[in-house]
Amino acid sequence: MDFYAIGERCLHHAWRVPVLKQLLSWAYARHFDRMPPNRFSGVYTNFADAEAAIPQGARVGYDHDALRGMYRQRMGKACESDYAVLFWLRDLLRADSCVFDYGGHVGVSWYGWREYLRYPEGLRWRVCDVPSIIAEGRALAAERGVQGLEFTDRIEDGADADILLLAGSLQYVDLSLPQLLERMRARPAHVLINKLPVHDSHSFVTVQSTGRAFHPYRIYRRADVIAQMGALGYRLVDDWINREQYCCIPFTRGLDVKAYSGFYFVHSGALPQG
Repeated sequence: MDFYAIGERCLHHAWRVPVLKQLLSWAYARHFDRMPPNRFSGVYTNFADAEAAIPQGARVGYDHDALRGMYRQRMGKACESDYAVLFWLRDLLRADSCVFDYGGHVGVSWYGWREYLRYPEGLRWRVCDVPSIIAEGRALAAERGVQGLEFTDRIEDGADADILLLAGSLQYVDLSLPQLLERMRARPAHVLINKLPVHDSHSFVTVQSTGRAFHPYRIYRRADVIAQMGALGYRLVDDWINREQYCCIPFTRGLDVKAYSGFYFVHSGALPQG
């Protein structure tokens, strides 16, 4: 019998019993303060309110040396949730392509996908992330002697990209898709979004603990993502779900995300591939 799974279900449905909810809420808050891996807490209207709920003095965000070594297990091969992106990138990457990998950490996707995509010579893959992660990415690339992998901490450096990749990163920043593209000062021909927590009815912010830090974490409403991109001249080509990832927020009703989502958008001004 899986007592842990039973405990998780009891915890999630505790709102049905007020006294039990109060006791379990207190116990979960104490547990969450110890920064357990991949746990969520609370529902907020914005990033500021979510950050204010994080334990005082705790590590917040990714710009810390302690987070440099995360996701190394994904650098050796593709994950199940990567395959829809690989399917589309296979025909998009050319010698003159520039991929802007926003929130790409130390180049996790570049390393993990190179045996699948066989990058054409001349391809530029530019990772944008926070300064401490970028420093680690540059050091790792120099150590491994890789070519074509670039790093920046400036969103504006994506202005020349024809492919924007958002692989599990958009939920961590207090920027909407239109705001991100405005900061880039560009409309990339292709936008690939993957591993995004999307709810059918609600948009809100929660707090995630990764085990190394706390993060304000946005849950998107599906219709908003599609409408915002449509208003910018993008057409939805494909969408998919990733059952590898989910978001369970204890003591809430109807706000869980049971599978994350992905989208492929093409700008109306993009030339057809051929």
